[in-house]
Amino acid sequence: MNPSQLEMPTRGGLLLRLGIAALVGVALTVCVIMPAEYRKDPTGFGRLTGLIALATPTVAKAPTEGPAAAPGDAKTGPAAPAQNAWFYPAEYRTDIVKIPLGPDGEIEYKVAMKAGESMVYSWSVNRESVYFDFHGEPWNDPKHATRYREEQENTKSNGTFVAPFDGIHGWFWLNLSDKPIVVTLKMSGYYQLHKMEP
Repeated sequence: MNPSQLEMPTRGGLLLRLGIAALVGVALTVCVIMPAEYRKDPTGFGRLTGLIALATPTVAKAPTEGPAAAPGDAKTGPAAPAQNAWFYPAEYRTDIVKIPLGPDGEIEYKVAMKAGESMVYSWSVNRESVYFDFHGEPWNDPKHATRYREEQENTKSNGTFVAPFDGIHGWFWLNLSDKPIVVTLKMSGYYQLHKMEP
């Protein structure tokens, strides 16, 4: 067909097409975009189709085992049923320990914790890097250690730890350089200092 033979729509036809496009845009906004993005569902279409779930925040469930089972004390009563709050009879403690390591030196630093007790920690070295692993041993079965984390080379690590059993838990560091270094360990929580093992 010759382009010169194409007929342009009339003004009324253009207005009709524009009106239809506007109505489709409004319908999409109200029925799809508002439920999926803003959790507003004036027509009920979003709930019917499940689109509203896209804008609904999800809450991660706490594990069914672990520190939630820690018993409360006489002052606080039993442990809270919600598994994201724990109560302890003792006050928390905070320690900063500086641990020197000679060239190619190694050391273990451990704390004693009961099952369900928690600790926030952070450690770093002043230079170079170290091999480390973070592990724990039950009091009644020291030969069966559990390794929580191992890295071949790092300069720092931060985390929160909840003791899975009664025992000693801690770090092993190995200086990977031929220079002396210092490991600075910061801890806060519910634990007792145990010992360093060269």
